[in-house]
Amino acid sequence: MIYAEFYNSTPSGLQPACGDRSVIILDGRHNPATNGQIAAAECAKRGYAAWRIFRGESFTRSSPISQIWPITNSKPVSNPVWLSAHSI
Repeated sequence: MIYAEFYNSTPSGLQPACGDRSVIILDGRHNPATNGQIAAAECAKRGYAAWRIFRGESFTRSSPISQIWPITNSKPVSNPVWLSAHSI
């Protein structure tokens, strides 16, 4: 399973968001660049501050495969560097 987790901005820093809208399952058949673009677009659309990609057997047995990527107010991350570094 590959999924994106979203983060809220708080005074103490970024915190993982809660609820069913705080993650999206990504299609493993897509290339890493496409999954990153989908995650960035959904993060901005849902109003979160940042996103990160995870991979594992389930939500509880997964590990991050990217760093946390913040969303700016002007536009989401469109071509993160990690996408070329990880062969998903």
